[in-house]
Amino acid sequence: MRIHHLTLGLLLLATTAFAQPNTVRKLPEGYIGDNKFYYGASYYPEAWDLEANPNQIDQDIIRMKELNMNVMRMAEFSWSTMEPTEGAYSFQWLHKIIDKLKAAGIDVILGTPTATPPAWLIQKYQSMMLTKANGKQEVHGLRRDCSYASADYQRECARITEKMAAEFGRKPGVIAWQTDNEMSVTYDFGPETKTKWQAWLQKKFGTVERLNKLWSLALWSQAYQDFNQIPMPDIEKWHNPSLEMAWVRFWNDEIIHFQDLQLAAIRKYSNAPITHDGMPGQSVDYPGLFKDLDFMAVNNYHSFEAYDLIMSNYDRMRGYGKGYHWLFETAPNFSGGGNNGQTWFLHSPEGSMRAALWMNHALGAQGSMFWLWRQQPAGQEMTHGAVLSAWGKPSANYNDLKVLGAELQKVGKDLMYMPVEKAKVAVMWDHKAKVGLEIEEYTNGIKYYNDWTYRFYLPVANAYLHRDVISPNTDLTPYKVLFIPLMPNLDATLKAKLKAWVTTGGTLILGPMTGYRNDEWAANTSAALGDLEQWTGIVGETMIPIGTKPRPAEPVPGLRFAETLNLPEAPAALWAMTLSSKTGSILATYSSCMVKDQPAIIQNNVGKGQVIVMGTDPGKEAVKAIVLKAAKEAGITPVVKGDAGVVAVPRNGKIGKAIALVNITGESKSITLPYPGTDLLTGQKTGTALTLKPYEVQIVKE
Repeated sequence: MRIHHLTLGLLLLATTAFAQPNTVRKLPEGYIGDNKFYYGASYYPEAWDLEANPNQIDQDIIRMKELNMNVMRMAEFSWSTMEPTEGAYSFQWLHKIIDKLKAAGIDVILGTPTATPPAWLIQKYQSMMLTKANGKQEVHGLRRDCSYASADYQRECARITEKMAAEFGRKPGVIAWQTDNEMSVTYDFGPETKTKWQAWLQKKFGTVERLNKLWSLALWSQAYQDFNQIPMPDIEKWHNPSLEMAWVRFWNDEIIHFQDLQLAAIRKYSNAPITHDGMPGQSVDYPGLFKDLDFMAVNNYHSFEAYDLIMSNYDRMRGYGKGYHWLFETAPNFSGGGNNGQTWFLHSPEGSMRAALWMNHALGAQGSMFWLWRQQPAGQEMTHGAVLSAWGKPSANYNDLKVLGAELQKVGKDLMYMPVEKAKVAVMWDHKAKVGLEIEEYTNGIKYYNDWTYRFYLPVANAYLHRDVISPNTDLTPYKVLFIPLMPNLDATLKAKLKAWVTTGGTLILGPMTGYRNDEWAANTSAALGDLEQWTGIVGETMIPIGTKPRPAEPVPGLRFAETLNLPEAPAALWAMTLSSKTGSILATYSSCMVKDQPAIIQNNVGKGQVIVMGTDPGKEAVKAIVLKAAKEAGITPVVKGDAGVVAVPRNGKIGKAIALVNITGESKSITLPYPGTDLLTGQKTGTALTLKPYEVQIVKE
């Protein structure tokens, strides 16, 4: 579990019948285990005194069955239990528990325990511990306290992973693997890292002269004569943005290499699918990290006020095109931990926890699991909520958990045969943009995750346009409309792909704050938007920053919209780039300030398609209107109509079609469906006009 409140060693390349890293593996039916919904929790029996209570596993299983749970996630933190001393392996306890769970119809997902190495290993290889920018090393007892770049750490993690895989690779009941735990970009400043970092730079840039030129290092006399002069930047200092961006990219490469060693070890003995439990707001290159994994998984800790923020993550999981995704961690009630042992009541309104889990399944999940089964008896995360308390009593919302389990079991099979329809609209998310806007905001106060979601993604969702959230390497062929906001750099490969897609009929909506940085996070010098301007026919002229919270006395440019949009005047936001085009149509013009009467949003035909460039954030209603206009012109209709705040997901398959509806707000919502049907949860007939009570769920099958 992780707090989330509104944040070469040994290479195992043995020849086997199983796929190795860099081999694309796709689940044949898009799901893992059996063709059903899974529901469960993270299970850490190694933390409990089983000798004093030998019946505890059996008692837990009775409770699990009572809740209709059918999967447990285990072993991700149990290295010291599996290998209490060097080379002395102890796996029998885990075999016994998996056997008991399997006999009860409960499957297991095993995690590699590499996020928390044991004390004896740290004592032997002290150099694997993270060194901070001030030269001080971390000490044992934390999590993510070792350096991904350490050859000793890489080798030892590959070793324990291979031992686990050899032991459990073909174990009945083990349906999947998870690598490590919530890998994040953690910086190490030790001598081993310095050597690898400077070698990485030399391989990437070839000559130090080329690096100096790309990063404009003549400024401030920053130019280097040798790669060994280039520092490891402390992100707390004001370093060159290009240097900082390269530093993060280096660490992402190290993380992917670290995981590749584990993939090779597992696939040497097991053909079970492998994933990683990602976190939505991380700076990790998830397209890179998940490229060679078999299915998607995410950990979401979210209070009821942020269900709309979290919705985009499930669209993102589905957008990777790896079949049904999984929610590996969420709190059943409250979250807690951290240095001060804080707690956050996440699902306080009645019915909200059920709605949160149903949102995940409605948007394409096969499984959902709580963190955790039983509250920890001690330790850093003792304050976190669980299904059972540390003293073994059911949680306050235990009956709600039971109802949810029964519902998932009741309709899971039907929904597995009616998967989420393929979307024709996409919104692009880019981890590089998140990192870059943390390095250099350029418009004060911007936070990529929140601003991308609330300013741009949610207007699309609230228009009830069925959409995927995709990454830059996604195949664009299935989509007719693509929206790319807040993406300062589009690399050459993506731009070529966008041009080909647009000219053959796609509608591309760019901006705001898209295309103004090059691959080294430096400015374009030939044109404001670089070579995008050559083929879109839309030119960036000037730019002034507005920020997320202008000062009270600061004038903000206004916007006048074209009559076709039927919108009242509104203030511009984030920044104001003026545009021009010889052939395009103006959709909005600035009405005040130094950009007065200059175009703010322009639409232009390109080949068989069109491009819309937004020079500013025109507000949620305008974003919604522009995307709806583009969708209508592309022949796309909304899934439903009505009040905003409902998750509405079209599902279609072998047994018919349905719309999954989840009200993720505390207010009643009125929705109009395209057809009447039957609610699979209650068996009640529905008309086309529905009123959903707060946090109500309906699965309406035609």
